[in-house]
Amino acid sequence: MKRNSLVKIITFITALCLVGFFYLFINAPSSIILSQPFSISKGEPIASISGRLKQENFIYSDLLFRFYLKIINKTRDIKAGYYLFPPRISLIQLINFITDSKNINDGIFLVKEGETVLDIDNHLKEKNILNNSQQLTNYCIRGFISKYPILFQKAPLDNNLEGYLFPDSYHFPQGLSSSEIIEAFLANFETKLNDAKLLAINNGHSFYENLIIASLLEKEVQSEIDKRMVADILWRRLKENMPLQADATICYAQNQSFSDCQLTEKAFKTDSPYNTYLYKGLPPTPICNPGLESIKAALNPLPNQSWYYLTDRKTGKTIYSKTYEEHQQARGKYL
Repeated sequence: MKRNSLVKIITFITALCLVGFFYLFINAPSSIILSQPFSISKGEPIASISGRLKQENFIYSDLLFRFYLKIINKTRDIKAGYYLFPPRISLIQLINFITDSKNINDGIFLVKEGETVLDIDNHLKEKNILNNSQQLTNYCIRGFISKYPILFQKAPLDNNLEGYLFPDSYHFPQGLSSSEIIEAFLANFETKLNDAKLLAINNGHSFYENLIIASLLEKEVQSEIDKRMVADILWRRLKENMPLQADATICYAQNQSFSDCQLTEKAFKTDSPYNTYLYKGLPPTPICNPGLESIKAALNPLPNQSWYYLTDRKTGKTIYSKTYEEHQQARGKYL
């Protein structure tokens, strides 16, 4: 009798503690101290949404987010759109926020690191900021070089604006023209580069060449250290007239987007100037719009002895090799 009573008491106290911890977690404010934008794509899986919320520090646990969402039966109530989350928002407040369509902020447009001009074009149309007759992809450097000469120094005038649509949050009300939107991107890009004093750095390459390398780094590796190390490898490969052999360029060669990249044997034989396995030197343009971290890495590479690298598909870790033989062994092991 006493033993059973003790077990019941312990069970009750444990359950009470768990409920208490659960209540604290779902009501705990996030570490975000300023209003921050967040986008949810139409049809985006819950796991993807919760993972990004966790990665951007809006929630402490993606598992708890999905669990609570299921408990309150709101897994199908999340509304796609762009949001401006208030600072210190709790998990409960956040769920209420993204399940109420009145909180969708039509004026906020978010460009993520690594998106292409084509991606951004499509997202602007999804938000009804641009109509189908307006295309950012139709604009080239020639139309903007007189106003932003430093940005476009030594850039081919007929190239598109890939690389220059700086990843950030923007206020784009409906009714803007394509050129007005591009002006906002370029003005912000120039400001951010000047604030970080990046346009004053001279590493022996033009800013456009650095921007191309930065775009490769953005899609090839993840951490700041890896970006700087791979930047050193790519610059040395160019100097030695070796092909860059960056897989990300194969994706861009297929459809100027990374939404449906197929790294098949056939894809590596694609006859495109962006195919850095077939053609030496830099691709004709950047392959995406890189963030400041990637641009800094291109401008300030980290010297190392490796000539090859790859990404472990299981862990995301970058594996370096000094010789082609080591690289082949790494491919067999990690790919």
